[in-house]
Parts: sequence; structure tokens; C-alpha cells
Amino acid sequence: METDSRRVKRIKVLGVPVDVIDPEMALREVELLLDNGQHNQIVLLSVRGLLRARREPELARTLRDAALVLPASVGVVRGARFLKAGQPSLFNTFDLVIRLLSLAERLKGSVYLLGGTKTVIETAEKNLRGSFHDIRVVGRYNGFFPRPMEADIVTAIKKSAPTLLLAGTGLPGRETWLQRHRRELAPGISLWAGNCFEIFAGTERQASPRLRRTGLAGLSGFWRQPWRIVLVFPHLWYGVLLVIHRVFHP
Repeated sequence: METDSRRVKRIKVLGVPVDVIDPEMALREVELLLDNGQHNQIVLLSVRGLLRARREPELARTLRDAALVLPASVGVVRGARFLKAGQPSLFNTFDLVIRLLSLAERLKGSVYLLGGTKTVIETAEKNLRGSFHDIRVVGRYNGFFPRPMEADIVTAIKKSAPTLLLAGTGLPGRETWLQRHRRELAPGISLWAGNCFEIFAGTERQASPRLRRTGLAGLSGFWRQPWRIVLVFPHLWYGVLLVIHRVFHP
């Protein structure tokens, strides 16, 4: 995926698509997507997501069809470089969300919030309105909703036609839910952004820059949740796969 108007190069890391784009050009690319008359999904790819895509066909299809697949883990960036597939840039999830909200505000656009608990999403909306005065919040619904509510939620999002559909925790299927309903939604941008609502609501903090640089952001809060140590093992397996691929697919 590389054209003169879209300065995006799509590479593959262990068979999984990853886009190479300069961070300063990323918002310009999003503006172009907003003008193409389609609903476009952005995926922020972690090492765990990359490994899942290798074994889950629906997630693999989601990544193939996504308008942008941006590395959100330093491991994805280093893996691409190790395999000499390309030089992708690292994107911080929360920072990208802030930039997308700022873009929507500048364009006099709107946002729909989907995810989190009822208390979290209400607090996140309040704080978001306080930070982005000119953006319109055209709807919200908490995550963890019962399956029979799904059709009504999709209809509500379609009718509100947000510039940005921002999704978070509690959305069943995460990125694949957005892909599954992409053709039912109005033109715009959708993004599953993890715990962004919890950060907006002040109930969670971002991982420290040091952990993000080392690729161990998932270990943030380890002392409160020691079980997070198991998150190291997918990274170790990922390293093994990279070495095997480098040796047998030079």
C-alpha cells in the first residue's frame, strides 16, 4: 500500500501487515481517509496482537482490511527492523487518541465513545468535553453490554455518524468487532484504543516512557498485579519466531 497521495508503505512482520508512515504524516493521512467516503479502521498493533493475528483468521482479516496498521509496541518496530522488512515508527496509543481528538475538534467534527464501565465512560466524557471544547460528543455507550443490545448500539452509532468512533475496554472482540460492523457504519474513522477511557477518567495511568521504550508497557502496575509477569512469555516466543524467520527466510 503505497501511493503518491498516501505516503504509506505496507510491510509484513512474520506474515502480519504493518504500515510504515512518518508520525508527522499520520494525521494528514487520517484527513485523507475522512474524505474518501468510507468507514476506515485504524489498528494499533502490539506484539500480542501480532501473535494473535497469526492464529486467529478474523483478526488477520481485520488487519488486512484496516486503513492503517500502526505499531503500538516497540517489539513490532524492532521485529520489522530485525527482519529488514522496513523502518516503521512507534505510535503511543493515548498520544494518538489525543491527536485524533484534536484533529476532530479542528475539523468541527464529532466523536462517539464506546467502552468502559458506565461510571468510567461518564467521567471520561465529562473530562473530554472539558479538554476539547469544540468537539461534539454525539453518543456514548459503555462496554460489557449484553449481546441483544448490539444491533441497537450499531444503529445508534450509524445514525449519529461520528467523525471518530473511539472504542475501549469491554468491547467484545475489540478490533474485530469494529471490522465486523464496518460496512454498517457511516463514513469516518474507528479505533480500538485499549484503556483510553480509564486514563481519561483518571482510574488508570499510562505506562511509564521507560517501560514503553523497552517494550514492556504491559508490566505497568506489576507490583499491584504480580500476575502480569506472564506477559513476558509472549515476547520471548516472539523473539524465537523472529530468529527462526530470519534464519530460514533471509
